[in-house]
Amino acid sequence: MTKIENFSYPENFIKYLGTSGGRFSMIRQVRSTGGLWFRYGGIQGVIDPGPGSLAHICAARPELAADEADFVLLTHKHLDHSTDANVLIECMTHGGFDERGLLVAPRDALAGDDPVILKYSQKRVPRIVSPADGQPVGLGRGVTAEPVAHVHHGVECFGYIFRREGLNDWGIISDSRLMPYFAERYQSCRFLSLNATFPNAKSRLDHMSIEEARQLLTELHPQAAVLTHLGAMLTSPEGEHFLTGLDTKETHIVAAEDGMVVDLDSLAIYRERRGEPAAVRYEKE
Repeated sequence: MTKIENFSYPENFIKYLGTSGGRFSMIRQVRSTGGLWFRYGGIQGVIDPGPGSLAHICAARPELAADEADFVLLTHKHLDHSTDANVLIECMTHGGFDERGLLVAPRDALAGDDPVILKYSQKRVPRIVSPADGQPVGLGRGVTAEPVAHVHHGVECFGYIFRREGLNDWGIISDSRLMPYFAERYQSCRFLSLNATFPNAKSRLDHMSIEEARQLLTELHPQAAVLTHLGAMLTSPEGEHFLTGLDTKETHIVAAEDGMVVDLDSLAIYRERRGEPAAVRYEKE
């Protein structure tokens, strides 16, 4: 590891606001929840703003500005992915006084018996898109997000492939069982963020495991990948054992940590050193 003095965010980057997932690691806050923030192609926003997302954005060093978000995107409506969505919409629209921003959310997050985005909040956003598999969503400034249908415990759920001409394609695989078409759909991605909740495959559950994630990555061969949403590994004494030695022959694979930053151009990974002064808070792998 190389300590970085006076770290600043790269031009295009992901910051992991929180890296635990699933109900028990969320309840206990073994690690933070809150999704991730990214800037790519001149736009920025938050994906899956679960519990604590706004607090983590406001506490981030270097600073992030929630009121400068261009979009809020939900992969699905479950609480560990959506609880702060309404307050992030409030930030994005400057308290509802400015018509700005984009909300991307599945239909069942917006309507039906249990919508998680309040009608009050929906009225504040000038543009709302419900994704459809394979139909790219324009996020602005030439950036598109292609939805990839997931299968996850009876709710609408999507991963995304982000593209802009001249930049690296990258993707997110959210909560889902491993689907056979993932290996084809995510082929262009040089970086992948994958939710991997268990060490080993569990056929009864709609979650990918570390075992399945590594299997998929040996087919895709991105340059770098980060495993996050680390539920079971965080709540068992032996869990840490599964979070090391993850690399494949072609792909550098790391387990996410709260505050981790990925440079989407160089694919360098920076870990946050909690408790350190802001000037020396990050180290590069």
